Amino acid sequence: MAKKFIGEILKEKGIITEEHILFALKEQRTTGERLGEILIRLGFVTEEEVAMVLAEQVGLPFIDLKNVTPHPQALKRVPIHLAEQKSVLPLSVEGDKLKVVVADPYDLSLRDALSRLSEKPVEIMVSPVPQIQRQVNQSYYLLEHPVDQEIEALIQPLKANPETSVDVDRLTELILISAVSKRASDIHITPTDKSTHVAYRIDGVLHLFYSLPAALHPRLIANWKIKAGMDISIQRKPQDGRTAYSFLGETYDLRVSTVPSINGENLVARILYKSSSIFSLPFLGFSTKDLGHIKGLFDRPYGIVLVVGPTGSGKTTTLYAALRHINTLEKNVLTVEEPVEYTLPMVRQTQVNERAGYTFASALKTFLRQDPDVILVGEMRDEETAELGVRASLTGHLVLSTLHTNDAVGAIPRLRDLKVNNFLLSTSLIGVIAQRLVRKVCPYCKETYTPTEEEKAYYSLPETYTLCQGKGCVHCNNTGYLGRTAISEVLVVTSPIAQLIAEDAPPYRIESEAKRVGMTTMREDAVAKACQGITTLAEVKRVVG
Repeated sequence: MAKKFIGEILKEKGIITEEHILFALKEQRTTGERLGEILIRLGFVTEEEVAMVLAEQVGLPFIDLKNVTPHPQALKRVPIHLAEQKSVLPLSVEGDKLKVVVADPYDLSLRDALSRLSEKPVEIMVSPVPQIQRQVNQSYYLLEHPVDQEIEALIQPLKANPETSVDVDRLTELILISAVSKRASDIHITPTDKSTHVAYRIDGVLHLFYSLPAALHPRLIANWKIKAGMDISIQRKPQDGRTAYSFLGETYDLRVSTVPSINGENLVARILYKSSSIFSLPFLGFSTKDLGHIKGLFDRPYGIVLVVGPTGSGKTTTLYAALRHINTLEKNVLTVEEPVEYTLPMVRQTQVNERAGYTFASALKTFLRQDPDVILVGEMRDEETAELGVRASLTGHLVLSTLHTNDAVGAIPRLRDLKVNNFLLSTSLIGVIAQRLVRKVCPYCKETYTPTEEEKAYYSLPETYTLCQGKGCVHCNNTGYLGRTAISEVLVVTSPIAQLIAEDAPPYRIESEAKRVGMTTMREDAVAKACQGITTLAEVKRVVG
């Protein structure tokens, strides 16, 4: 049987259409690039999707390297020059096998070379070139420059003499390198009466990594404030700043915030990763039922669709996946964001600039003169933006945006709070997607377990289930979790629900009607994922109670 081209498989899986291929062929006549390169550059497919299809084509497992930590013993078995030249990442040594990740599984000579070098049989997995190169650069750097040891060497003299001079600039850089290598979303530098704690938020959970001498705290905070363009002479008022950090060819944007506390200034730095991937909707973890509702909402020609949840719950990721679902070849899509986190070549993207007077509201006014089909507004945060969004949806546009609420029904009183008229709200709002992120059980140290009778009763577990937990290993930093997935509830505004909104009905009545017609709550979705062995009951309790 003849081998299928990757483009054909991508088309069969619904990732691209014949229209995408024809558009790419037209582009090819101008640029001379390979068809696959054009499809990736235009955002029709991602490097990850191509690698998944390639892995399937050769019958090998695909691995997402963003949350994986290679084992040092595996790295030592493959020279860095070979890893860089051939895009290969040694992952772990398990028994008599060396697990490696490659970008080109058809390169049989590479497999033989790896087997000879490691003196072990090789087990192959597939990942895209950018992920492999990024991990190779970071992993071999950290192998040669152990961050923890260097931080300890820097602060050791302070333990004997608090007045000792310390290279604070290097310490700040080491903290950043450590955070980036662990894919932390936030760095917390917190003073106590006797020490300074440095913690990272990883997959939504804070982990303490370093305890530094208290004498170092003022110097460390001052160094961060200088980098972020803040005033070091102001220590009794909150301040905000921003900066960028480059490491091994990657640039990371940092949003820095300080607040005064009883022991000194508390600092939090949010890390924005420019190299993050844009997923398609099926890869975000939504249940089959919710995914069907979500696609249906984004296929509508007009109305408002809101994605709601707290900060860091994946709202922006879902909105970008929605833009990939919408046919951008036929529709004019405009966005206003703060900031632009992902770049989509076929979408007209703009960024808020409040100093220049370019806000969400002013952008919406301008967009209506740009002949849009779809408008994405980063957040409905004020009355004017909400009103303009509603009016845009009533004049034939699909408006996508986010809100900070606890659940799907909570978006309705929040919009009322923004002075949106009940009648206009009932005719414009077509759906609300509420979501959170739960940590997934690490596949490398996963094991099944039996719940207690109390857990069975508390979570109303079904008759059949498979509960899993992670023991902790090198790949998951001994947490038992690796990566995250979405839990959700989708409120589709039906005619009865629209009537309740128009009548100013309380949220509990709207929720009762939504459940009556089949809405799965976020808690029910989370428990279902625990019963499938995707996450744990402890994680369900942490995220949804």
